[in-house]
Amino acid sequence: MSIYGYARLNDHRPTPKNLGIRNQVKIIRQWTEDKGLTIRKIFRDTASNSASLDLPNLKKLISLVENGEVSVLVVARLDRLTRAIRLHQQLLNLFKENNVRFVSIAEGLDSKTKSGKKVLEAINILALWDAKSIPDRTKQMIERKRKIGEHVGHAPFGFTYQKKRLTPLEKELAIASIIREKREDENLSYHKIAKFLNSQRLRAKRGGRWYAETIKVICENPLYERDSKAKNESLSR
Repeated sequence: MSIYGYARLNDHRPTPKNLGIRNQVKIIRQWTEDKGLTIRKIFRDTASNSASLDLPNLKKLISLVENGEVSVLVVARLDRLTRAIRLHQQLLNLFKENNVRFVSIAEGLDSKTKSGKKVLEAINILALWDAKSIPDRTKQMIERKRKIGEHVGHAPFGFTYQKKRLTPLEKELAIASIIREKREDENLSYHKIAKFLNSQRLRAKRGGRWYAETIKVICENPLYERDSKAKNESLSR
């Protein structure tokens, strides 16, 4: 059984009581000892962002999960994994897909127990609600920015802005085509597509890793479909 732990601390926020990195490690080790288990490694990140998966050791841990090398993952408290509900859902789905038992000690949460499964279901419901409310919040934010004359938004993957117009980036659009083919022709899950792209070192926007959430955006955005149709039409002329 391959047991791993994860501890994280935001160095731009006050340290939660008894949840400094050392205390988190101590809590995780104590839990595994009490269960008669041997932990292989505890990954640790100290960063200024509590709502990102783009942390050095968390990325290493995710790679191990994707490669089927993790049986159990233990954290001292649920928010030590991430503070963003949508990212919790993304990670929990990844753990489920790779048969990882997830344990959060402070909440007594264990994904293999009935009560733990109920908690995870509740997190999924909250994440769904949060995702559905994002468009409204985004619209309000954009309106506020426009009123004070700020530039709004980044160009989507596969495009850049030139003179305030979207201009295609051929290399990125080629990756977007691969994503849609993997989804539509091979019926791969978003997680598996992300894993494939990362294994091939095909990078997301600004050189980042791929995650299921970004894959889903490309698969569901009609912008890429329209662009591929336009390409086909131009080739047939």
